[in-house]
Amino acid sequence: MNVFKLYMFLIPIFSAAFANAQESVKTVVTKRAISITTIHPDSTDYADLEGIGEAIADSKIVMLGEQDHGDAPAFLAKTRIIKYLHETKGFNILAFESDFFGLNTGWDKLVKQKDSISKFIRQNVYPVWTECPACSNLFYDYIPSSFLGSNPLHITGFDNQMIMTYSIKNLRIRLDSLLRALNLQVITRKDYVSKILPAIDSIWLYSVPGTGDTSFFLRCNNYLDEIKTQVAEKLDADDFWILVLNNLLQQNAEYKLLWDRKKRMQNIRDYQMAQNLRWLSTIKYPGEKIIVWAANMHIAKYQDNSQNGKNNLTTMGKYLTKDSSFLEKTYVLAFTSYGGIAGRLGTKHYSIKKTGPDSFEAWINSDYKYAFVDFKRIKIVPGQFLLKAFAHNTFFKRNWATVFDGVFFIRDMYPCL
Repeated sequence: MNVFKLYMFLIPIFSAAFANAQESVKTVVTKRAISITTIHPDSTDYADLEGIGEAIADSKIVMLGEQDHGDAPAFLAKTRIIKYLHETKGFNILAFESDFFGLNTGWDKLVKQKDSISKFIRQNVYPVWTECPACSNLFYDYIPSSFLGSNPLHITGFDNQMIMTYSIKNLRIRLDSLLRALNLQVITRKDYVSKILPAIDSIWLYSVPGTGDTSFFLRCNNYLDEIKTQVAEKLDADDFWILVLNNLLQQNAEYKLLWDRKKRMQNIRDYQMAQNLRWLSTIKYPGEKIIVWAANMHIAKYQDNSQNGKNNLTTMGKYLTKDSSFLEKTYVLAFTSYGGIAGRLGTKHYSIKKTGPDSFEAWINSDYKYAFVDFKRIKIVPGQFLLKAFAHNTFFKRNWATVFDGVFFIRDMYPCL
């Protein structure tokens, strides 16, 4: 047999072997889904979570998502997973989709006692979580109690929206002190105290459309750009204050687009959140393992430039994992639900629509109340499938196995009460 005939003979054999090594998503979900016995945070028998641990392997960053910011069972499950990762896998940093400045400067300066920790968390992590009873065990018991032993669980934040109590009270004061300590030219301007500082201090007030005139955002951008240029001449590019100024610039730009009702605002926020996480991982906590608490939409490795670029959506997870080093060391775990009721605190609750039979949620064994499916370690035939990834009642086909590394399934959802 000549070389050409041998080559043509072997092609179908190799192709068949390759195909057999891969599995369809449906097969993976129906045959490989792992039943999770409980989501109760007090359950410390972690045998049912070992599958998650094996999937995470040696990842340095684990992202835990949620479909909506009112999903009580997801919060309970995430709390239990956080305890498991902290106690058995060496994860000691918990990063929230909340105030970057407050949860860094404020947390670092905080005296770590139970009452002070609980109060600080309540004031500086978004209330969609701190006011939800399903998060109480994590915020007001587990985290504070961890500082009584030798293995504390530190918190941090990565959201550029620096609008919580510590930032409102301290950001302007500490920024002013920095600029004066660096003896920058901007502090000699006649309008520095009367206009520049008040403008920076007021960005968060303009997050509501219609609260002022749009020229505010242009003035504030010019002030911040001038300050950043002068600060950059004195401080290292990785300095915390350079990042704070970047956050202020992006927050200002985000609120401008929000004010104008432009959808591109999400890209601005997600881009900066990715930069903040990058800094936390490489500069502030280079030797630590980090757990990320955020929405599915933010953690997804997702980019959509369809419809001639009209959608123009790029998520935090995509911005971050464009860097191959972060792609390799990050595990992205989404949460999804089959049915039930949803809704955030203070908002109207709504019924969750069930997907049809050809969907991830429908493929889960009907006996499983909770389940985990890993995509990262399994060779999956590329293909699109339905998953309620970005909201309870928003589902469409996508190759979700490349967007998320795994999915945590909850059969019956209910809101925080």
